[in-house]
Amino acid sequence: MYKLFIVDDEKVVIDGLLSVVDWHEHQVEVVGTAMDGNSAYDLIVEAEPNIVMADIRMPGLNGLDLIQKVKSVIPDTIFIIISGYTQFSYAKRAIELEAIDYLTKPIELDEIIATVKRAIGKYDQIRERKEAASKLEQYRSQVEDKHILHSLFGYPLDQILEGYTSCSVLVTDCKSQSTDKLIDMVKLHCSQGEHQRIFSYGMDDQLVTIYFSYETSELDSGFLSDLKSLYRNILAHPITGISSTNKEITNLQQLYKEALEAFHVGLYLHQEVTQYRDLVNMNGTIGSSIIKRIDEYFLEQEIDLSSSESLIDELLSYSIQEKLTPMKSQYLCFKLINHVFEYLHQEFDINAETVLQEEKYLIFKQLNQLRTMEEHKVWLLEKIGKLADYLSDNQMSQKEKLLHEVKNYLKENYTQTIGLDEIAGKFHISPAYLSSLFSKNTGVTLFEYIINMRMEKAKELLRTTNKKISDICQQVGYENQRYFNQVFKKNIGTTPGNYRANHLVKQ
Repeated sequence: MYKLFIVDDEKVVIDGLLSVVDWHEHQVEVVGTAMDGNSAYDLIVEAEPNIVMADIRMPGLNGLDLIQKVKSVIPDTIFIIISGYTQFSYAKRAIELEAIDYLTKPIELDEIIATVKRAIGKYDQIRERKEAASKLEQYRSQVEDKHILHSLFGYPLDQILEGYTSCSVLVTDCKSQSTDKLIDMVKLHCSQGEHQRIFSYGMDDQLVTIYFSYETSELDSGFLSDLKSLYRNILAHPITGISSTNKEITNLQQLYKEALEAFHVGLYLHQEVTQYRDLVNMNGTIGSSIIKRIDEYFLEQEIDLSSSESLIDELLSYSIQEKLTPMKSQYLCFKLINHVFEYLHQEFDINAETVLQEEKYLIFKQLNQLRTMEEHKVWLLEKIGKLADYLSDNQMSQKEKLLHEVKNYLKENYTQTIGLDEIAGKFHISPAYLSSLFSKNTGVTLFEYIINMRMEKAKELLRTTNKKISDICQQVGYENQRYFNQVFKKNIGTTPGNYRANHLVKQ
């Protein structure tokens, strides 16, 4: 049903319009009437009709002013002017205000019905255009959301965000709240920004907010203040980390890592807002050498958590030597334990909080309460020791899984011509890393391992079958029999023929 509102200062006109037309037959419901412009405006805003039929000359607001005032609030309302006057100026202004028709009294029944039908048609067109625009906007927004989310994991940005000149990433703890609810509130709160665009995602009990701006300045202080107020109303203890501001918007992944580090520091210090630029200053004050030492330790290919005491001693010795304040010493300990948490997550897919049976906030709160270097050392050794014990008892590392998969692949394909680059590409790692990892864990190079597999298979075929040596050569992956003979003698100590003569199993 379409909603119709009638406005006329003559009751007889209103009664006539109500009685002369079977409105329901035309899918129309009269939702109200009024005899003056002022009361009409209030009732129209309340009823939100689709069509308004209004006289021009009325007490209070006239019909033309009523159109203008209503359209400022409900712009899609369709107006039909009814009047006993035919002045051109009235008709001209009615057209300017986009009234669909100007009917002069007395009005014929067929004329009323035809005009209302045209009004319904126009209203349907407006609604269909808005629905189409809404679907298009929803699709565009979904494409942008997907693209931005991918960029957080390293994919490059492209023309979808053309025009923005700066970007910041914010990470907020929202473990105690529904992430979807927070995302909706942030989007609603920030939807009116003229110079900005906001994207929000829920990731691992955290709300990740990306702030794009057309301006080149730092993160807008007004926006940040409003966001803090919003979080305080929803979250018990809001903790937010903020990245630096990227003027070129080229690496969202880096900004996300910065915001995440700032967030973890804020969590450790129980600080409502922590900006990455402050961490850079803190790192410079502490000294880049010890920060670099901690970072490099966790980049090594082989890490033994059970032997990390030397790194802890090195860290604490530096703190004593440089006479660092307790807060700066705690920051170094935080860097170390946070690296351990990230290492376990990335290398073993282990949640350290679950192993320690304590939430990260409480773990870092314990660290923040320590007062002496010895307390820091005991605490670090206890936490890391528990994690190391868990690893040795329960987990196969990602490296071990990778080696297992590579060995299975070689077992199935060792008879083919395969190269280091091809194998590394299949497992999405660098050839140098695969070569180093394989040799360190097996004691032989990858190619020595392949040769050993081929030789074992060749020996088995020589012992248990009467196949020609040339056929066995082909079967284990060698095109050239002469080369096969050389490799076999070098590795087994005798020729294939002599080996068969001495080991053939008689059938």
